[in-house]
Amino acid sequence: MTGELWHHLATQVEQLDAQAGRLIRRALAEHTAALRVQVVGRAGTGRESIEAQVRELLLRRAEIEGGEVDAAVAGVAVDTPDGPDPVLDADLVVYVVPRRLDPAVAHPADRAALAAVDPRRVVLVVSGGPDAAECAAVACAVGVPPHQVVADRDEELLAESVAARAVVVRRLRDEEFARVVAGVPAAPQVRELVEQTLDLVELDPVEPVAAAGPR
Repeated sequence: MTGELWHHLATQVEQLDAQAGRLIRRALAEHTAALRVQVVGRAGTGRESIEAQVRELLLRRAEIEGGEVDAAVAGVAVDTPDGPDPVLDADLVVYVVPRRLDPAVAHPADRAALAAVDPRRVVLVVSGGPDAAECAAVACAVGVPPHQVVADRDEELLAESVAARAVVVRRLRDEEFARVVAGVPAAPQVRELVEQTLDLVELDPVEPVAAAGPR
């Protein structure tokens, strides 16, 4: 229903203000585009294996909140010799870190990379067969909420975690789109249409950013 309202608004605005209509159409195209997923990790962490799992999971098009996940997956290496720092700007970041002798000590490159990402967009995967306590300690060390961390061998939990984060990032997209539409410069008649539509749309609440520990 919400999608129909946005498309109807874009059509109405285009008839009254071509420039405002183009801006709303552009924002609508970004809002409805496939979710961008980055599978991230340093060399030797098992990132490639997790990337293959994520691709297979999304290839199966698991149903989330009554809809299918439409996503584009890209692998991203961090801390590469002489390489630039990657830009982690996807809707969803699946970040792979290795099990360490002291799980409370995180690699500086991992801490730095994750510090630039909204933790609500992250699924943290710990490779090397860690137990639940180790996973929680690693999550705390890099500033990711403990309920968003999973061991690499738990494929079922990985699927559940990716699905849960997909729901959250869709809601974040909804919020961003509403902000963009609310800020489109337009004539008073168009502003009235925009405000009427925003009043009709009920956005699901997005979970707040939780403090999960030091970064």
